[in-house]
Amino acid sequence: MATELKFCGMRREADILAANACLPDYIGFVFAAGARRAVTPETARELRAKADPRILAVGVFADQSPAYIADAAAKVPLDVIQLHGSESETVVEEIRRRTGKPVWRAFQVTAPAVLTTAAETGADGILLDSGKGSGKTFAWEWLRYFSRPYMLAGGLDTENVGEAIKTLSPRGVDVSSALETDGQKDPEKMRAFAEAVRRADSETER
Repeated sequence: MATELKFCGMRREADILAANACLPDYIGFVFAAGARRAVTPETARELRAKADPRILAVGVFADQSPAYIADAAAKVPLDVIQLHGSESETVVEEIRRRTGKPVWRAFQVTAPAVLTTAAETGADGILLDSGKGSGKTFAWEWLRYFSRPYMLAGGLDTENVGEAIKTLSPRGVDVSSALETDGQKDPEKMRAFAEAVRRADSETER
């Protein structure tokens, strides 16, 4: 099975066109209040319309109301809801019910104990990160006995993503800052990252 690829933090038409050329499985739009890469649902809708229809759209939220999330999901439209706040399991279920979409929960893996909580979530998917856009990795050895499929994020780049895929076999990889030059998505870095992921897949028995 190929490693799923998600490019996050889409903000401009140029970002979408570069993503179309790479054809990741997902593109991410950040709606979390105050985030540097945040866009409005209206902007995301315009950008979503320019994306290749084979690419699924993920909305990234943090402690926003289920009503707001459902409205944004319908407006864009979104295919997946990704939660980066302190949302409870009850809120996860309410968002799933309101949107009818899969809900992923992101966990900041600061200690092995976080993985116990992640394994028990009722969310449809799990994203394991070192922090909210920190650009740094966490201790991957903690994942040795983690049994649920997960998306890996945090500090991934063209130099280490192949190692991550070969040693951890994550369901997918999620990247944002490593795709940028001077704070903007760089088409060449996007292409190189996608190639690194696919090269690692071709060299790995999954």
